[in-house]
Amino acid sequence: MTKFFLISVLLPLIGLSSLVNAQWTQTNGPYGGSIACVTSDGTNIFAGTREGVFLSINNGSSWTAVNNGLTNPNVSSLAISGTNIFAGTYDTGGGSDVFLSTNNGTSWTAVNNGLTNTSIVALTISGTNIFAGTGEGVFLSSNNGSSWTAVNNGLTSTSVYSLVISGTNIYAGTGGGGVWKRPLSEMLSISETNIALLDFSIYPNPASEMFTLNMNISNNADLTLNIYNVMGALIKSETLKQNQQQINTKDLSNGIYLVEIKSKEWSGKQKLIIQR
Repeated sequence: MTKFFLISVLLPLIGLSSLVNAQWTQTNGPYGGSIACVTSDGTNIFAGTREGVFLSINNGSSWTAVNNGLTNPNVSSLAISGTNIFAGTYDTGGGSDVFLSTNNGTSWTAVNNGLTNTSIVALTISGTNIFAGTGEGVFLSSNNGSSWTAVNNGLTSTSVYSLVISGTNIYAGTGGGGVWKRPLSEMLSISETNIALLDFSIYPNPASEMFTLNMNISNNADLTLNIYNVMGALIKSETLKQNQQQINTKDLSNGIYLVEIKSKEWSGKQKLIIQR
């Protein structure tokens, strides 16, 4: 009985000792500077760095850069939904985007319609819904990034550095503003109600003296029209309350502009060319 007792006591201690003595070991790369984020899909491990996305298919023994189409290599966040991989990039002066890959990073496409901020710091996914944390709050896409809706009602601290979903809520960690919470069901109902409103058209385009704005609006919320130049500076702003409205562009010089329509809960953008 004594021998059995000693063995039963010593075996767990031996196992615990092995666990305590276990160590971290560095993988063989990637050598893309600081590793901002890591995620996995089965045996595929993706690392986001300042030099793009790297992929390992052998537990980190080797890494391969997978950056074709990734026009901003400063990757700050990664998220996977099924066969879709999303990479959020951080603005270092040359612009920033959310990128989508459907082929394990072999190629990437920018998916940014409706995003009003150029720095994507955090990404998280709930089913087919993708949330992006930016310097202008949280944005939601329910169509694989084809369009994004701002979901910031009540969020007074809009520098969102991190996002996590727990149970039926989403939590946002902000710069200097603490952690914010919101029910997922509330946000998804907003998305379903307003996602179609992101679609609007401008004609003629190129425009000369004015353009006509067509919008499919199902509520009476006040809308704001903003026009930005290629440097991102706001040069014109108007309040909109009609489904169709003509916008005077006589005060705009020839060139390329970005037209933004936004409310408290959503926004959309279209490119405008002024040519005389």
